Amino acid sequence: MLVEECKISRQTFYYHFTDIQALINWGIQQYTAGCLVNVKNAVDINEATVMYLTAIQQSSFFLEKCLESSLSGYTTLLLRDSIAEYITYFGNQILKVSSLNPEDAKFFIQFLSNAITGLILSSIYQKEEMDIKTIAEQTERIILGRLNG
Repeated sequence: MLVEECKISRQTFYYHFTDIQALINWGIQQYTAGCLVNVKNAVDINEATVMYLTAIQQSSFFLEKCLESSLSGYTTLLLRDSIAEYITYFGNQILKVSSLNPEDAKFFIQFLSNAITGLILSSIYQKEEMDIKTIAEQTERIILGRLNG
């Protein structure tokens, strides 16, 4: 059905992907990478968080289907890793996380990445829209209040 819908041959599909699982893996990687594209052009962590969460919310159907598949754990890890990437970027650019003790910086990035991933997953599983603006503002207040206060 997939090759018919895409109007390609089975041979073309298998040239690029070993199986459907490989296609899904590729799709998830493209999805999380795409969420990061504009984020790095944001002026601050608040704007980056709004941009990132908006991209997540706009594609929540895709993410929901991935989370319902056998790749749920993999999807969660890729999502968390992409969040960690934008936090690391802003942490080093704006918040000067790199000036922290390396173990504290690593803990900070892991903690915040897991927290935001949990918020995203909760909203998807509960089928609720995230209050993106509020989450971004609260995240910024917590980060700036703790690190620059």
